[in-house]
Amino acid sequence: MSLQFRSMLAPPVSLIERIAAGNPTNPFCTPEYVSATESLGAQTCMIGLWDGDEPVTGCFGFLTGSFLRRSLSIPSLPGIPEQQIFWEGLLQLCRELKIWRLEIDTYGSPAVEVPQLQGELTRRTRWEYVLDLTCENILDGVSSHHRRNITRAMQSGLVVRRTRSASACAQHLELMRSSMQRRADRGEAVDTERDNERELALLASGSGEMFLAVRGEQVLSSGLVLRSRQGAYYQSAGNSPDGMKLGSSAFLISQIAGTLQQEGICAFNVGGTGADNPGLRRFKAGFGAREIELQAASFCPKSVVERKVHGVLRVGWTWIKR
Repeated sequence: MSLQFRSMLAPPVSLIERIAAGNPTNPFCTPEYVSATESLGAQTCMIGLWDGDEPVTGCFGFLTGSFLRRSLSIPSLPGIPEQQIFWEGLLQLCRELKIWRLEIDTYGSPAVEVPQLQGELTRRTRWEYVLDLTCENILDGVSSHHRRNITRAMQSGLVVRRTRSASACAQHLELMRSSMQRRADRGEAVDTERDNERELALLASGSGEMFLAVRGEQVLSSGLVLRSRQGAYYQSAGNSPDGMKLGSSAFLISQIAGTLQQEGICAFNVGGTGADNPGLRRFKAGFGAREIELQAASFCPKSVVERKVHGVLRVGWTWIKR
């Protein structure tokens, strides 16, 4: 098998579907996810390795910005059978597209390596946690702490609702802000300033669905779940102080996992975290999920001279705009 690197801007839906078929458990590799990202102003680029006319492995990158701010973001890497061909091809693509910043993320990825490339700017290690939904009892490995919280939530009368409504997205944002603030107060590194534009786009495209843990009319926990043909990803979550006391977060994840299993989903990724959030890492590991160590990195794929000129031009452009 002789593999070749290929890319295509604005790929047709038929090609997006072919790439998605090769990544059936990856919700970041679906036509719906691509549509959501394009609705936020990005241009899609198909990136992959091909054997003749057949894609062997592939993913999607998204272009934003122009001139000195032109960037290419790859949210999820596939398995890469030929590392050198893939990464050399990607760097050549960046040169052709005049990319100043290449962002490589590994959401929903297998345990793939991100090599050290020219112009590395940042690198971080992160972990994701995947529940196997093909086994008979998906919660066999759940910690005793989570079991107590799940039981407490059920005894308190919590139930789960599903929706794609904008109003639920607004509630989700408020719960996320509440959760982020609690973590920030504990000294963890979090982003407390965010809007729900991406969440709304994911819901509108059909890529995502909101799950809410409610008691009466009160929403105690919320989670946005992305779907693919055989996989699901816990993209974001929020919890109220009352929900934390009742164990609603563990309850919600357990209920989502059971629902996904009934609907034929094989793998439920309960999301990731980095070394700077040890509490969240313990929480996710407590479901008995398989831990996957991953990396994320960003690069400026330009020569040293170009990067120096870029710095001078950026300073000058900032001064002119004042």
